[in-house]
Amino acid sequence: VTMALACLLAWFIASDPGYIHIRFGDWRLEANMLVFSLVLLLLISLAYVLLSMLRRTLGLSAGLKSWLGHRSERRASKKTDAGLLAFLEGNWGEAGKLLRASAQHAPTPIVNYLAAAHAANEQGDAKEAESMLQKAYEQTEDSDFAIGIAKAQLELDQNQLESCLATLIRLKTLKPHHPFVLKLLRSVYTRLEDWRQLLHLMPELKKLPGVDKERLKDLEEDAWHKLFGQKGDELDRLHNESEAPEALAELWKQLPDNLRFKAEIIRAYAGQLLRLGCEVEAEALLRKMLSKNWSDGLIEQYGFVAGNDLSEQLIQAEKWLKERPNNPDLLLCLGRISMRKELWGKAHEYFVASIQLKQSKEAYAELCRLERHMQHTANPQHLEGLLATLDLPKVPLPKP
Repeated sequence: VTMALACLLAWFIASDPGYIHIRFGDWRLEANMLVFSLVLLLLISLAYVLLSMLRRTLGLSAGLKSWLGHRSERRASKKTDAGLLAFLEGNWGEAGKLLRASAQHAPTPIVNYLAAAHAANEQGDAKEAESMLQKAYEQTEDSDFAIGIAKAQLELDQNQLESCLATLIRLKTLKPHHPFVLKLLRSVYTRLEDWRQLLHLMPELKKLPGVDKERLKDLEEDAWHKLFGQKGDELDRLHNESEAPEALAELWKQLPDNLRFKAEIIRAYAGQLLRLGCEVEAEALLRKMLSKNWSDGLIEQYGFVAGNDLSEQLIQAEKWLKERPNNPDLLLCLGRISMRKELWGKAHEYFVASIQLKQSKEAYAELCRLERHMQHTANPQHLEGLLATLDLPKVPLPKP
């Protein structure tokens, strides 16, 4: 079939080879159709060959470029591995050098920059750490949160607490329940002594997986204890002692139910009342709490307060003694109340009984102070020193 078609084509060309005429301006081309076709075919073939050669050349160049690129990546990967190893070993200078040098060609530049920032921070180079964080921002997409975490850690390490807090609040808007953000916020609020914000954060902290609940419980109690102290400072600074009972009672009402009757919290509450001169309110509070939940710490504090009716206060304490006849702290408290009532003999008996059960410095000091005034003699020098170092309540003493 091919030969037949070729013969037919040859017959057509032989009978009439054809003619082509191309004119463009003053330029013209005239040729036999067969010759023109052969020349055109030759030109097309030549163009094809040239294009093929060009494509192969470009392909070789791309391959070379790719090989060189992979080689750079391999070298960067090795340097990154060495830098991270140095980082884990605490070799901050070497780690920073290797990680910075390999960051451009590393598979994940953010790792290099963040680790280099930490290494610089460990060396005390805050400026370099900030520079590494900035490069991480500029060259890594969709990493705002991770870089923010690193920035907050560096600011916390550098004691830039206000800046750290601003960074963490922004991160919390991005991921409200992120465990590490919440833990960093806990550290910042603690160091800033912002107890209200720490307590506001407490419900979220309690929901964190694997949280040490006992430690968190102690932190919560301590925060409330400190908050009562801050409220007392505020009232004292503003000379609002008259408003102290109401203000402190309002703060106490804000306590969670499981903490409202904790001895240490009540002690902090009563301590601020005493500090601001509200002894009557402190005595009423302590008497009420001791009747519900006994605490040796609270009965010790009860010996420092004077209520409206000292006789009633003494009777109440003696009722407690019937229930707890061998409690040295209660006996010490009774001795102090008896001193206020100027019952010197009874006070002496209570102090001696307390010492027989527990040889505490406070009981010895009270007994020495009482005997010095009862017998009108000077105490030995070491006992005088003891009296000076202890915080004893102001009570009446026998007159010479």
